[in-house]
Amino acid sequence: MTGLGNELLHQALKPLSLYYERPGIEEVAINRPNEVWTKTGQGWESEQAPEITYKYILSLCRLLANITEQDFDRDRVPILAATLPGGHRFQAIIGPNVRYEIADTHGMAICIRCFKKEKKFSLADYMLRPGEELSDLPDHAVKRRKYAETPYEDLIGAVEHGEAVLISGATATGKTTFLNALVEFIPKNRRIITVEDTREVLLPHVNRVHLIISRTSSANQVSYSHILDSVVRLTPDAIICGEISVGNVKSIYRLMTTGHSNFFATIHADSPQMAIKAFWQNLTQNDINLDPKAAIEIISMAFGRIVQIDRSSGQRIITGVEVPDMVEDVLRDVLR
Repeated sequence: MTGLGNELLHQALKPLSLYYERPGIEEVAINRPNEVWTKTGQGWESEQAPEITYKYILSLCRLLANITEQDFDRDRVPILAATLPGGHRFQAIIGPNVRYEIADTHGMAICIRCFKKEKKFSLADYMLRPGEELSDLPDHAVKRRKYAETPYEDLIGAVEHGEAVLISGATATGKTTFLNALVEFIPKNRRIITVEDTREVLLPHVNRVHLIISRTSSANQVSYSHILDSVVRLTPDAIICGEISVGNVKSIYRLMTTGHSNFFATIHADSPQMAIKAFWQNLTQNDINLDPKAAIEIISMAFGRIVQIDRSSGQRIITGVEVPDMVEDVLRDVLR
C-alpha cells in the first residue's frame, strides 16, 4: 500500500474505527444505515450512528477494493473481503442483493472481526489445563487418548509428533485464537507455511512463509489449487490451512490424499462428528464424484485430533479433544 493510499484509508476509516477500536469489542456489524451493532463477551448491543450512511459504506468498499486490487461493483460483484489496518477482518455485501425492510431496493451487510494483538490467549483460557480432564466432558464420553491420559498432554503430544489437528466450533468461539495458542507447541526448528484468505495466524517460528488468497474477485488469479500445488514443493514440515470452506476444501482434500499428514485447519461445526460431516458437505459442493464411505474414512483418518470449542456464558471452553473414530456414525448421518 502506498503512503497516499494508506493515508486515504486512514481518513476513510475514522468514523468506523470509533466502534471496532473500542476496548473489549469482538465484532462490529452493520445491517442498515445509521445503526451499528457491537459485540462483547456479554453479547450484542446496538446504537445509533448517523455518520454510517449507505453512501459512506459504498465509498469505503470502493476504496478498499481499489487498494487491495479487487473487482468490486455493487450491481455486478457486490462482495468484498479485506483486512483493515491493525489486522481487523472486514466482510461486506452491499447493493440490491441485501434488503432490511420489505420495501427496500438495496442495502448493506457489514461485519468486522476485531483483532486484538495485545491480548495473547493460552490453552488455559479455553479451560484446557495440564493434568486436568475437560470440565464439560459428558460422563458417558469415550476417552480415546494416545500420548497421555489427560487431554492437554495428549493434544500437545499429537502436535509435537506432527499429527494433523482440526479445530471445530461455531462462529465466534475463537477457533483461530485457539489455533494461535496451539501453534506455539509446534517445535521451533520446523518450517511452517500458512495458507489463508486473511492473515490471522501468528507464528513464533523464524522459518515460515505466509500465503494469502482472496476469497473474492481480484486482479490476482491465483487460487487455492494453484497455491497448494506449490506449497508441497516449498518443503514445509507443517501446513496451516486456516478455515475450511467450499472454496478450498477440494485442494485440502487432495493434500490429505498425497501423503502430507502434518497440517492444521479450522471448521464451522457443533461437534467432532459434525466437523467430519461439514468437511464432506463442503466437498460435495464442488461436484466431485466421490464414494461417501471412502471419502469420509479418508477425512476421519487424516486428522490425528479434532478439538471442539463451545461458548458458555461468555466463556470459550474446550469440550472435546477427540481421536477420530466416527466413520460409521457420520456415514449413517450422511446417507439417511
